Amino acid sequence: MPQSPRDAARADILSRFLPSVDRDVSGLAAAHCEERRLTAPGGFPATTLCLGSHVAVTRLIWETFAPGWDDVVYVYDGTRGEQTRYLGAKLHLTVALAVSGDEPTPGVQAALEAARRALSELWRVWAGYQATTTDALSLAVTEFEDVR
Repeated sequence: MPQSPRDAARADILSRFLPSVDRDVSGLAAAHCEERRLTAPGGFPATTLCLGSHVAVTRLIWETFAPGWDDVVYVYDGTRGEQTRYLGAKLHLTVALAVSGDEPTPGVQAALEAARRALSELWRVWAGYQATTTDALSLAVTEFEDVR
């Protein structure tokens, strides 16, 4: 059965979300650990756990991500603030994991929840912005559906 125009627009937006917003912050996290001389349990430099951690940290954040459309509305002023908060939360999580030796400490759990909240907020704004700036994708949002 063919997709409805709304479902097609939503699928298009969703397919571009991860590649458009996620960035590798492991090098920045390693530099942060090195500058502050942070160590992991056992005394070895936390920097070594940061390097190459991008895929694992991204998977950890995104594994429970379930994009919803109920709170997505048209957005006219971009997503820079939300993307900055998401990447900052991802950086904080990467450092927390390195310092803990990749153990799920309370600090790591708090950083993970913060990163997941930032991701959800970024989704809401990013999806709305995509629908706002692209006519073909505007059907994805139902904000003004009752006045159509």
